[in-house]
Amino acid sequence: MNGLVKLYDERRGWGLIAGDDGALYMLRGGQLADAAPRVGERVAFEPQKGGGGLRAAAVRRHADG
Repeated sequence: MNGLVKLYDERRGWGLIAGDDGALYMLRGGQLADAAPRVGERVAFEPQKGGGGLRAAAVRRHADG
């Protein structure tokens, strides 16, 4: 799935991705190896359901940014 980083708190290492399906997914820090995600950045991810709600796994940057 694709989405847009809506929020990211680098100090706490978490944020939110707005999926193209309209749902919000929790993003955990450290998933992107080279640098922290930036608000407004397009990403691809695997949606998962967790105990606390929807989560983004295997997050990767879009080649076009």
